[in-house]
Amino acid sequence: MHFPLREVVITIMTDRDAFTPGGVTRVSYDLGDLTMKLRRALSAAAGAAALILLPGLPAYADQGDPPPSGNATPSALAEQPSVPPTPVPAGGDDDTRGFTPADADSYWTPERMRAAKPVQEQEAKQFPAPTRTPRSPSKPFEGLPIVGTFFWNDGTDTGRFCGGTVVKSPGKNIVMSAGHCFDDQDARKNLTFVPQYDDGRKPHGAFTVKPGRIYVDKRYLSKGPDAAADLDFNFLQIEPRGGKNVEDVVGGAELMINAGYAHDPARLIGYPANQKRPLDCTDKTVRYNSTDPKIPGSFLRIACDKYSGGASGGPFLIKRGGGWGLIGVIGGWKTGGDKDDISYSSYLDADTKALYDDAVNNRQPAGRGVLGKAETWKHAEVIAGGYFTDGNPGTWDYSDLLVRWTDGEVTLYRGAGEDADNFDKEIRLIGPNGTWKHAETIAAGDFTGADRDDLIVRWTDGELTLYPDVDERGFHGEVQLQKPNATWKHAISITGGRYTSSNKWADDLLVRWSDGEVTLYTDVNRDGFHGEKKLAAPNGTWKHASTITSGDFTGNDQHDLMVRWTDGELTLYKDLDQNGFHGEIQVKKPNRLWTHATLLGAGDYTENRHPDDFLVRWSDGEVSMYPDADETGLNREITLVYPPA
Repeated sequence: MHFPLREVVITIMTDRDAFTPGGVTRVSYDLGDLTMKLRRALSAAAGAAALILLPGLPAYADQGDPPPSGNATPSALAEQPSVPPTPVPAGGDDDTRGFTPADADSYWTPERMRAAKPVQEQEAKQFPAPTRTPRSPSKPFEGLPIVGTFFWNDGTDTGRFCGGTVVKSPGKNIVMSAGHCFDDQDARKNLTFVPQYDDGRKPHGAFTVKPGRIYVDKRYLSKGPDAAADLDFNFLQIEPRGGKNVEDVVGGAELMINAGYAHDPARLIGYPANQKRPLDCTDKTVRYNSTDPKIPGSFLRIACDKYSGGASGGPFLIKRGGGWGLIGVIGGWKTGGDKDDISYSSYLDADTKALYDDAVNNRQPAGRGVLGKAETWKHAEVIAGGYFTDGNPGTWDYSDLLVRWTDGEVTLYRGAGEDADNFDKEIRLIGPNGTWKHAETIAAGDFTGADRDDLIVRWTDGELTLYPDVDERGFHGEVQLQKPNATWKHAISITGGRYTSSNKWADDLLVRWSDGEVTLYTDVNRDGFHGEKKLAAPNGTWKHASTITSGDFTGNDQHDLMVRWTDGELTLYKDLDQNGFHGEIQVKKPNRLWTHATLLGAGDYTENRHPDDFLVRWSDGEVSMYPDADETGLNREITLVYPPA
């Protein structure tokens, strides 16, 4: 058998005619037909029986006999038991869980740290020639203990870095950096802070970041680095090392709030990518009032040469007694400056203090809407985005979010747009009850053509029901599309969308069956199904599609499919229709973090008036939204519900 590079060809053929009248299932496997890419491989748990095990490759655990898809009618088949995810905290793309200081010490070798590149926003910048204005010289030096560098991996082989400064706090565990360094555009594996980093050396060791405790102002994440340039700062909670907090080891700067713009002298420290050692410069700071309406605000400005790409997050310091006061970090106007001899900082004011207080008190930032805490969201078992309510704030009818909880309660969160924290009202449609505990999977769509979304529910006994025109007043009737039956018990995931052009409604239903078949039912309405297309025959690959959702991520009024696989890969299938799949776009490579993306949803929750905002409920109850997701990736992240403390 030949194994091409990074890909293994394996075939599993199910004999779908082998169902006996007595309910005994015979399954045959044949090698030769199905391409199963290595990136879909799922590492089997230690000691589990392996179906396939190749030298150097992870094993697939035996998933049991494949049941039928939508058209088969066996007399009896047992449902496959679901395997709950390992309760590992998830924090957006901050994949530091389980990464210890000892791991950081061994992973971040001098060679890796020297090879790291600036944060992407700085790496992409091309600094023009220096200005003719007077500027102070900078010089390389051994560094300052309270100032250091964050290192992480973003899914590439090369690491990233950004500067940071330890600030005094009651817990002695807070580091401040620039908001654009941690705006969640990249995966952050092996995230580590190295105080007084100096050309590959770690004089005080390496400190890891507490999972999920990266604090960036929500408005900065929502509006972006230009429109919210005056909020370009953030705070991170650092894990202890050897029983000591980072401030115990290196000290900290006093965070200076509303300290004014004019300081003479002020000290600027940074880690430009083209310098082996940190740079030190002393000059005065002045106020800079932006004249660019796209980048509003007033900023600190300092004239120090050679602070090119990579200096982001470095501190503006002033003497404060026998130590230092922190009055700014390199960021803000054009993320810290568009010339290498002029640097900027957002002004540190009440917004900075509020974010600092959130970090110090280990709480999610204020103004996060009505969604509540992660401890509650651990109990969200099914979510669906759709247009259910009237009276949304503003001039646009945003999507709403429907949730079925473990106790059978069904809740509707009214969409409100980013300026109103995305959701502004919680509406209980059904209180806790025994019936809705059995709503196994739910799809939203306009199946009745009334410009209000409906719900299709697949129950644990295989019944399929349609609830027309769901709104804030509840459910208005029920239409039985399928009586309880063995076949539909195996509809593992369903999602509604507009996959065909036969009409303007999002009235098509896509089903992923437990045997790996994928079926599209077109023009679903009160009368049932009016067309069935098999998009993927029963196969081993699609068995590993852990969760799916649909949205118009590519912007042409044709819905696309987002799939999270069991190995953590996230893929987008563009413009899916009755003719099948038309290419696959890899949004995330296989990774451990995204195996904890337990529930997926999508809707129109932001200002571009398009259902391309991607929702994730993580296994620890955190809820993330990725606005304006498209074929280029998830782009940015807004944390709607913070991880538990």
